[in-house]
This record gives sequence, C-alpha cells and structure tokens, in this order.
Amino acid sequence: MSSSIVLLPNWIGDMLLSLSVVMRLPERRRSNTTLLVPGQMSSLVGMLCDLPRIEYSRSDADNRRRTASVVRSGGFQTMYLLPFSFSSAWFSMKTGIPVRRGLSREMRRFLLTDPLPRDVINTNSKKLYHITNEYAEILDTPFSPPEEWRGINVMPERNHRGSIVYCPGASYGPAKKWPYFPALALLHERYNIVVLGSREDRESAREIVQMAPERITDLTGKTSLNEAAAIMSSARGVVSNDSGLMHLAAYIGTPVIGLFGSTSPVWTRPLGKRSMAMNFPEPCAPCFCRTCRYHHYRCLGNITPDAVEEAMENLLGSQEFQFDAG
Repeated sequence: MSSSIVLLPNWIGDMLLSLSVVMRLPERRRSNTTLLVPGQMSSLVGMLCDLPRIEYSRSDADNRRRTASVVRSGGFQTMYLLPFSFSSAWFSMKTGIPVRRGLSREMRRFLLTDPLPRDVINTNSKKLYHITNEYAEILDTPFSPPEEWRGINVMPERNHRGSIVYCPGASYGPAKKWPYFPALALLHERYNIVVLGSREDRESAREIVQMAPERITDLTGKTSLNEAAAIMSSARGVVSNDSGLMHLAAYIGTPVIGLFGSTSPVWTRPLGKRSMAMNFPEPCAPCFCRTCRYHHYRCLGNITPDAVEEAMENLLGSQEFQFDAG
C-alpha cells in the first residue's frame, strides 16, 4: 500500500480531534501513515500515539523550505490536509506530493489535486455536525462519533492524584472564559484543586487560589503539555473552558466538563463518554466571536457554579466512571 502523510492542525484542540480520527484508521492504513506535526506539539503527539512523525517548522521561510525538503524525500504518494488554511495547501504543493487531498476553502482549490467541496459537511455559517466528520471526509474513512472515543493511557503524575483540575483560560478570547471558577472552588470544598493553563492565565488562577489557598495549587505557566497530560491523567475530573486543555483531558479519557460560550458543543464537543459539554442557549449563540458584541456574555454567565458542581458530581458518581483511589 502506498504511504501517506497527514498534516495536523496548528491549534491544540483541533489537532487532538483530528488525531483521534487518524488513530481510528484501519490498521493497514495506519501502518503506512506518517504525521506532519506542528513543532510545538511534536513531543505531546509522541506521548499520545506511536505513529512516525515529522516536525513542521513554519517560523520562517527557511524552516518551511527545510520541512518541505524532508517531506519531499519521504516518497509519500498522498498528503491529507486537515487544516483548512491557504498556507497549508501552498506548503503541500511545494512538497511535490502527487495526491493532495483537502477541503476547497480559502481559495486553495487550484493547489489541491483531490479537492473536496468546501461545505462537504458544515458551512462556515452553520456548523451542524462535529468537526471530526470533516476530518473523516478528508481522510476518506468512515466517521466514528466523538462519544465513542475510549481515551488512551498516559502515565499519571502522582503528586496531585485525586484532585479536580480547573482550566480557566482560553486563548481565543473572553467569549470562551467562564467567570465563576472561584465560586466553583468553594463548592468543591471536599477536593484539592489544581489550576492549569498558560502564563496569561495567572490572574484567573490567583482569583481561584484566594478562595482556599490551603487546598488549591496554581500551576499556570509552569507545565508543559506533556506534564499537563500526566496531571490530568491522575485527576478525579477536569472542569475547563472550551480550550486545548479541555480536549487534552478528553483525549486521554479523564472525566471532563467542557464549558461553552460563543462556540458550539455540536461542532467541537470533547471526545468520549466521560465528557460533558455545558452551554446556555441564547438567541445570539453560537456566534464564534472572541468578544460579546452585546457585552453581556450571557451564554457563559448563565451557566451557574451550582449546575457545574452538580454535573461533575453526577459524572464522577456514575458506577461506570468511579475514580480508582488505589
């Protein structure tokens, strides 16, 4: 069977959702598949799957040329472009790979040898199906519902075993940031809490820590993605905004509550049966905006801490998902 290479998306959440589709390819195809991975996520992908990978460095023109040369020397017959950008199609053309398959978005149809309709599943304005539908179409493989993902084993970090992890950040913008993590920390009085995120999330973490400094640990800006995965692997559960860390928790199979504001849980709900997406219907949502055009953020603000606490207790209390304290 001819070999293929799959270009993964640059955003962590999209990358993990697409990786879940790649990992469910039939074995005969997976054994002939190489991943082209954004450099900053190469180590994480190495932890999460056993497929060969090439780092895609795109910081400048010289790095892009070097990556294209490495890919060109691999003798691949097909490239599957999971990102929807023009730049990814331009890069694929530079590799000279004979078959380049992707969606005809961003005016890139002429760069693809196997272009798919731009609206093969969803339209830009109406995202009615999970994004993994689109990835399955690009990869020419049957669609598997996201809730059927079973997670993978990651070696757990023991120091915070049994904690609840909070992920209060979202690089996309305030329309994805739930404001009530501090109040939730008071309701989670029976648990130790670990706060994960980037350095930009430290102010949010500080507000949470103030609620109960004796049982809340702030690790924002202090962990790699691999370390965050190990911490979440040992956690009792995760509460997160719609972010890359939410998708990482779901990918490894940790029970997770995903909080959705301006984005759509229909389109990017977290993977697995051990996950739950929470949102509050508003006439203007999902708008997919970074900030609320009406300045009220009700799609997030109407998700109450009590509702999230109850949802987490129900998720953790299920017989199927009892936490192993051993």
